[in-house]
Amino acid sequence: MFPLPSRFALAWLLASLAVSHGTEPAWERGRELAQTLCTACHLLPKPDEHDRETWRRHIFPLMHRNAGLTELNPQGTPEEKEALSQWKTVWDYYFAAAPPIPIPQDPRPAIRPELDQFTVEDPAYRRGLGYATLVKVDPARRQIYVGNALTRSLDVLDDRGRGLASTRLDTTLTHLLSLPDGGWLGTQIGMVVPDDRPLGRVTRLSRTGLPFQVENNVLTGLVRPIETAQGDLNGDGLPDLVVAGYGNRTGVSGQLAWYENLGRGEYREHVLVERPGATRLHLLDANADGRLDIVVLMAQAREGVLLFRNDGGGEFTETPLLVLSPAWGSVSLQVVDFDRDGHPDLLVGNGDLGDFDCPPKRYHGIRLYRNDGQFRFTEAFFFPQNGTYDARAADFDGDGDLDIAAISFFPDYRRSPEESFVYLENQGGLHFSPRTFANSDRGRWLTMDIGDLDGDGDVDLVLGAAYKTPFTTPDAQRQRWEKEGPSLLILRNNRHNHRATPGLPGDARGDH
Repeated sequence: MFPLPSRFALAWLLASLAVSHGTEPAWERGRELAQTLCTACHLLPKPDEHDRETWRRHIFPLMHRNAGLTELNPQGTPEEKEALSQWKTVWDYYFAAAPPIPIPQDPRPAIRPELDQFTVEDPAYRRGLGYATLVKVDPARRQIYVGNALTRSLDVLDDRGRGLASTRLDTTLTHLLSLPDGGWLGTQIGMVVPDDRPLGRVTRLSRTGLPFQVENNVLTGLVRPIETAQGDLNGDGLPDLVVAGYGNRTGVSGQLAWYENLGRGEYREHVLVERPGATRLHLLDANADGRLDIVVLMAQAREGVLLFRNDGGGEFTETPLLVLSPAWGSVSLQVVDFDRDGHPDLLVGNGDLGDFDCPPKRYHGIRLYRNDGQFRFTEAFFFPQNGTYDARAADFDGDGDLDIAAISFFPDYRRSPEESFVYLENQGGLHFSPRTFANSDRGRWLTMDIGDLDGDGDVDLVLGAAYKTPFTTPDAQRQRWEKEGPSLLILRNNRHNHRATPGLPGDARGDH
């Protein structure tokens, strides 16, 4: 007897047995098998999405392990031998069809180091020691909140980036949600590095002074949750929760679930997607039926944006809005009415390179998908940016249309370090002028938030850095960060060149 295969290996084995044994040439045979077998888990990746060496050295062993095919015995049953033979045929096709070197990025307008719109401020906060898994602007209090992975703390800074208070947490904070009752929900990922242990949690916090206070754990036993949203999903008058569990590898390690509020601090779990990859959430009434629907970015395997239409009674129907290649590295999502036509559009950032060390990818960047009014989306704009990690739209210059600010955690430091931060000023007609600030690569930007930090009526930005990572960086760049890398940068908007009167909240808000 051979060991019982994992459900992924079993799925591959069963699918392979259903494929006819044609006599096509090996190339055609491999392509047809890939179309049949690979699409059981995700959109079919194109061979030219990676160079040959990346397919061979990184993708092949990763997929072999993730699919559970290591559990099949090459000398075992005829079914196992056939499954492994077809697996080899698929990869022979990819190795042959892939380009020998990476296909270069498409030309883009030069990113000019001229950012007169903002003044760059470098606070003294933990310089050189940053690992900001969260930065959040609180316009009402004119404060910055930082989730620091190194200290496992929630730090409170003033609008100049000076430390005011710090609260220790159980694990690392990735999301902070302000509640209508004045409380807060903090999403703690558990382990930042890929891990299947259920160490994540959602915690209720409060504030009576400068520091936050931990009240209680609302949900525990989660596997790498990233973000939490709150809303009354079943119409009973009680606020329910939706949690995006990014997870790691296994099918049950991460999931998208909503938690029905039963009252008295008790919740009942309802799983919507039982696979890893949920990373960004947005609640809205997509079809104007009075019920909150869920929009989620899935960033593992079957990448894309999903809509869960609320059918009432706690039931949801899944509808794919965008289906994206698993090679794209989807990482950020903002639901925003970009063209001001009354229908929400999707601003998506693709740029994750965290699985393994590989060359920059030409399809990384910022994409805007426009809504036709029926929740059907078409790509309307793409700006190439290696390693995009977040993109936010706002009217930064106050001219009535939306501009875009984006950070990169994996820029091409050797060829285009200026893409570490990009400000796309809207010129109208989906034409943008790309700009950045001098030495924008002075930090490795993992997180970003926007909002009126100083109460003067315009939208500022805060960038958060992370340095203690295993990812390859040029030696000179790494040494510079170790010596002087900022943990935060404040990009203070110059549209109103005055400091607001203390105590008066601003009127601009970022999209949180």
